[in-house]
Amino acid sequence: MKGKESGGSRSKAGDVQARAAGSPRKGRLILWSVFCLLGPATGGASADDFPLIRNDYGRVGMIDMPSARMAPDGDLSVGAAYFQNNQRYDLGFQALPWLETDILYSGLDHFLFEPQYPVYWDRSFAMKARLWQEGDFLPAVAVGINDLIGTGVYSGEYLVGSKRFGDFDVSLGIGWGRLGSTDQFKNPLASIFSSFGRPRSSNIVTAAGGTDFGVFFHGPDSSLFGGVVWQTPIKNLSLIAEYSSDAYTVETQTGNFAPRNQMNYGVSYRVTDSVALELNWLYGRSIGGNISFDMDPTTDPYPQRIGSPPPPTPPIRSAKQQQEALNLMLGRSQTTIVAPEKFGSNGELVDALWREDNELVDVAVQGRRLSLTVAGHDLDGICRAAARTVGLHNLTITTVSITNGDRGVSCSVTASPALALLAPNGRGEFITTTSLSQVTPALITIDAALEPTPDAKAAIARIRADADQQHITVDAIDISNAELVVYYTNLHYFSEANALDRLIRLLMTDAPPQIEKFRLVAVQEGIPQREFDVLRAPAERSLVQEANLSFADNVTSGPASMQNPVLSAAEAGTYPQFTWDVFPQFRQQLFDPTNPLGVQFLGAASGSLELLRGLSFNGEVEANIWDNFNTNRPSDSVLPHVRTDFAKYFTEGKNGIGALDAEYRFRFSPDVFAIVKAGYLESMFAGVGGEILWRPEGQRWALGGDLYEVQKRDFDRLFGLQAYRALTGHVALYYASPWYGLNFVVRAGQYLAQDRGVTFEMSRRFSTGVEVAAFFTKTNVSSAQFGEGSFDKGIVLRIPIGWVAPIDTQTELDTVLRPVQRDGGQELAGDATLYDETRRTSEAEIVNVLGSAAIQQ
Repeated sequence: MKGKESGGSRSKAGDVQARAAGSPRKGRLILWSVFCLLGPATGGASADDFPLIRNDYGRVGMIDMPSARMAPDGDLSVGAAYFQNNQRYDLGFQALPWLETDILYSGLDHFLFEPQYPVYWDRSFAMKARLWQEGDFLPAVAVGINDLIGTGVYSGEYLVGSKRFGDFDVSLGIGWGRLGSTDQFKNPLASIFSSFGRPRSSNIVTAAGGTDFGVFFHGPDSSLFGGVVWQTPIKNLSLIAEYSSDAYTVETQTGNFAPRNQMNYGVSYRVTDSVALELNWLYGRSIGGNISFDMDPTTDPYPQRIGSPPPPTPPIRSAKQQQEALNLMLGRSQTTIVAPEKFGSNGELVDALWREDNELVDVAVQGRRLSLTVAGHDLDGICRAAARTVGLHNLTITTVSITNGDRGVSCSVTASPALALLAPNGRGEFITTTSLSQVTPALITIDAALEPTPDAKAAIARIRADADQQHITVDAIDISNAELVVYYTNLHYFSEANALDRLIRLLMTDAPPQIEKFRLVAVQEGIPQREFDVLRAPAERSLVQEANLSFADNVTSGPASMQNPVLSAAEAGTYPQFTWDVFPQFRQQLFDPTNPLGVQFLGAASGSLELLRGLSFNGEVEANIWDNFNTNRPSDSVLPHVRTDFAKYFTEGKNGIGALDAEYRFRFSPDVFAIVKAGYLESMFAGVGGEILWRPEGQRWALGGDLYEVQKRDFDRLFGLQAYRALTGHVALYYASPWYGLNFVVRAGQYLAQDRGVTFEMSRRFSTGVEVAAFFTKTNVSSAQFGEGSFDKGIVLRIPIGWVAPIDTQTELDTVLRPVQRDGGQELAGDATLYDETRRTSEAEIVNVLGSAAIQQ
């Protein structure tokens, strides 16, 4: 949701010049001397074992200058730095192994000659990209742009290289803009393209929040910067010396800060893997310091969680019990089918392979994989033939790999027709790939349950009781012949794979031994979403051989059936159902120059009355506990005030109705989901509308659309409505890529202020559920009409509470950080929810978790 935070900052234009104290020539000599002295030292060593150093901007570097080093992939950091008349707060994200991003919020005393702004609060965004890694002879090299989107106070660009020499890490770079303000020499790019030598248009851009590409790497002069980090014999203690190319020109002119020289010295100590402290002597004038906190979203910091029992360790059935269950599932007598381990020995299989004309050189059986070395070249044909042979002789081998020394191929085993019913998809194919999309269970109707036998009744009671202990809700369950179907709702575990793992183990423990197949149907908001099918015997073999459940080999998935008589029968007489909850709530308003951090703490109570499956009435009331919101800065927007009246709603409506609506969820087809809503949809708008989402099976993309007619609510957030009405709606394309967990969303349509345009969002989602996203919206509203910021943009943080605290919960902190909130490009809160509602059980999400080994066994 991008609609609750607002704020702004006053932009200021100016172009003042000043010279830094100190000799540029002396600075260059110091830098080159450092490289010459350290050149003979041992080279080629990796800097990965160096403690991570962050500069006063929160970026990986030295003291005030950047380096070419990068944080570990995915690293999240927050930090703060202080020195004379300056305070800086930063949020950093290592978006990719080679790309560093950072948001900076700075407070500068005595920066503007206006009494109403004793502290000027500035927002900026920076990026650094590594061009290549460090080698035996070449340094790591990176290029960066500071204040890429912002007011231009910190506008500067640089090219920097870093090289490790034993215990010394040396960096040398060239800077432009602010990082070239010591004016040591002419811009070298101007000798190639004369346009780069023209003066930068302004030191502070007029349109705060815009991007002026015409200033990047431009300017008549450039400067060198550099420094050395020494990793001392004391573990995690580093000493730093650097020469800065930042003359603090504007700060000198305004009286904020004036350097005496360009040398900085510091000491950095990494207290823990997550916390670092730094103390510095800056520019011959001021003592400064910073603190940074680094977090790793790629790993689960809490292998043990409070309140969640360990998953059960299921018993393994005897060979006779497995055989009887297999016979029952096949509908065959005992004498018709022999045990899987007797269906052709490996010796018979090898003999059969040698008899084939495939120029076989070597054979090896490794678990479920058969590896062949051949002299032929038709590897695809040989692989298919070998897979057919394996299917006639062996039930445990699922993959055949072929190589001739030059290349290799792999293929899945095709079982013989007599064994077709043993395969999860009923087509005689074994599942051997980590992609759950290659096989889709047939969309068949689950027959209504017959009266269970006494043994089945006892098993059902055990399953329900044990599932309750595992915090998994069993909505319906049926046992018939060798198959068990269970409809379940997971409201406890953030990862659906975690819930599935526990439920499969539980069924293997409690189900009668004659049950060979489990069908698990995930239910969300009363709607069956996805079915997961498990064959019990292969799951038992994976437990014996690998000590854990192999989802890739043992679980297949597909859309849930449209007809669910077992669930319908279980629901008879259970409606209406009422649920309620009481919880704390937090709301923020950031970046207002007169109130940089506006916060509100609330107590909230919600309730839901479900009349039948998918149809519910929902409400939420909020009571203010404490806030510091104010309305001293009224909106100056020329567009309809759809979001810039934020402060009015939460000062006049401190206590109010957050939402009060009716919702109906349903499916048009197995992979097409829909919802219609009417009522008070969010704190600022009431209305009626709906959304539809198509998630094609086996695809990483999805297509959605929403349309709402809304009316603005009164500021007291009770039942009154204002005159403003709007039609808003969008078409959305979603794509969950296989690269680094990157996800993309493109939404096009009409926004709340009746402007039309496109929103683009890119996010990186980790197996832990932590997600960092960046978005921007461009509409037919001009920059002048939009106002400060030029266009809507921001950063979204989605942090699962279970990643912060050692508890299992699906609650997450969803925070939007906007440089400024205006009225252009604003969406209705909750207008597009189906993609997130169906993501937990989606194929892409589960594969992402499994691929990152996030399930705690």
